[in-house]
Amino acid sequence: MSNVQIGFHIDGDVWEPKQIKQVEDHGFDILTTGEHIIFFRPILDTITVLAYAAAATERIKLLPSTIIMPLRHPTMLAKELTSIDILSKGRLIASVGIGGDYPREFDALGVSMKERGIRANEGIQIMRKFWSGERFSFDGKIFKFEDMDMLPPPYQKGGPPLWVCGRSDPAMRRAARMGDGWQPYMYTAEQLGESITKVHDFADEAGRILPDDFAFTSFVYISQHDDVQEARNRAIEQLSYRFNMPFEKIVDKYCAYGPADRIIENLAEYVQHGANHLIVALVMPEEERMEYVARFAEEILPALQKMQTV
Repeated sequence: MSNVQIGFHIDGDVWEPKQIKQVEDHGFDILTTGEHIIFFRPILDTITVLAYAAAATERIKLLPSTIIMPLRHPTMLAKELTSIDILSKGRLIASVGIGGDYPREFDALGVSMKERGIRANEGIQIMRKFWSGERFSFDGKIFKFEDMDMLPPPYQKGGPPLWVCGRSDPAMRRAARMGDGWQPYMYTAEQLGESITKVHDFADEAGRILPDDFAFTSFVYISQHDDVQEARNRAIEQLSYRFNMPFEKIVDKYCAYGPADRIIENLAEYVQHGANHLIVALVMPEEERMEYVARFAEEILPALQKMQTV
């Protein structure tokens, strides 16, 4: 058993270096940022933000949550992630998914939505081969290379841990066969527990024994307020904007809200169902974000980090 790791999500928004450093100083284990290339609301490039965060911090791990693998060429992505891993002295965790919830960005980059899965599968294989430091050739359906290598190698031998994100069976199968972790989003604790069993089953089918440090992660939005109804209302307003869809009917499933003890109880259910990492994204006004971060770090974070994985 080990203590649960807690990540803090900045969602591709603009944060000052001193604010990012404060997230680290408050004791969070991981800093994460989102990814979209073309989107209905402003969002920064995840690779740029991670490099920016690497320069502003010293200890906290860095996680893209999540790179849309089919939209990026694996050679260039391997180089970018290697550079961040070196500059951060091994603090990078990679996380990839296939995207698809916003088709306009696939059109903008000339990538077929139908190729998402194969591009992700080949991309993961190619990045790992580059990170090995050895010469290789690759003959895939999408990508074909002869006698390739990449220097310098990543700071972490063999490359950073690579998590696979997604809710579908193919995503779970991809994580079980090729990943170092699995991360869904918009998931209940019960769904997480059921899916962790499926990931293990997919690994068994592939003849793989998942390592003890395989990451089972859940991403949860948090709306902290002493008044439960006010916390719920704020979550509905903010998440309806963030996802460009009505959130009133689903906020109770996918957001932990209310005072600290209620949120801790909600998040503890994810740990009880098998999560060993939790990524939290706070619902908060931009001009008060550091007050919200400090309150969460004081009232909730210590209790979460004391929880033991099952």
